[in-house]
Amino acid sequence: QTYRKDRLSKGLDLNHPLCDIGKGIDALYRSSENEIISFNIESEQGLYEFAFNAKNRYGDTFIPLEKPLANNLELDRLALFTNNFQYLSSSRWANLNQYPMDTYAVETEKQLSLEYGQGELVAHFLEYYGENRNFDIESDLLIHPSTKSRKLLHQTIAWEREISPRLTILPVKKNDQISIEYGYRNDANNLPLDKLESKNIGFGISYSLSIIVALLSAEPGSLLLIENPEAHLHPRAQSKLSELIALSAASGVQVVIETHSDHIFNGVRKSIAQRKINKEDVVVNYFELDKNNVSQNTEIEFSDNGRVLNFKKGLFDQFDEDLDSLLGL
Repeated sequence: QTYRKDRLSKGLDLNHPLCDIGKGIDALYRSSENEIISFNIESEQGLYEFAFNAKNRYGDTFIPLEKPLANNLELDRLALFTNNFQYLSSSRWANLNQYPMDTYAVETEKQLSLEYGQGELVAHFLEYYGENRNFDIESDLLIHPSTKSRKLLHQTIAWEREISPRLTILPVKKNDQISIEYGYRNDANNLPLDKLESKNIGFGISYSLSIIVALLSAEPGSLLLIENPEAHLHPRAQSKLSELIALSAASGVQVVIETHSDHIFNGVRKSIAQRKINKEDVVVNYFELDKNNVSQNTEIEFSDNGRVLNFKKGLFDQFDEDLDSLLGL
């Protein structure tokens, strides 16, 4: 967000429009040995280093640079600083009938969010690109087996039906406003349901919509940052969404997921076992606090069949513990 405000050459902006960290005291780790906040980004182009000095800035919302940025940093070579970056937070737009419009953000920058990763532009995005003949999905890996259509809207519907069978989605633009009409196809002699407002359907459908659209529409080399994709989804839907995440990654998109779901985790493992993604292209970091409240990271290793090779207690093992308790083991 600092880069988007054209302030990165001066420092680090902690608040708005992507996230609100607060003030310097909130950004700085309380037990740090110095007052430098640093970020290192490694890419094929090299190492990008950023350092900001929070000394005497505990009450400020802007942290100045520790040292000037290197003149040779071509930031637009990183997906993070381009329109190929999408951030979808855990507070996604859901169950509201009217969605905002932003012609420039959607039609020029191809963004799904303006503020806080809400995915609030997903209706406008689908209305504009959904059946656009110039926006076909290129990767064969992402094409759902139920349809051969490469249109974004058709593939979005196909993958959403893994969450709610027979679902239909129709973005509607009326009088400069965008809404999404949901419905269900008829089964046998039953009448179809149509023109259902998003506020009258399950949260999981609208919560997952921007994620599915982001995964399907991302170009190779893009970067997606997604928080809690599992929100409001039942286990099978979480597993299928995890499959789509793996297929998007296998298509050349870097997808960073923050999750508390064993179904998302196991879905990735299953994708490794089924050869939908190479295990070398999967990195799972497990974080836990030590006795000093310092976050420690363990990189989880997998076999070719998706088995965990260095299991850590607390790593999605609650189901096994509950089952052992029920069995009296």
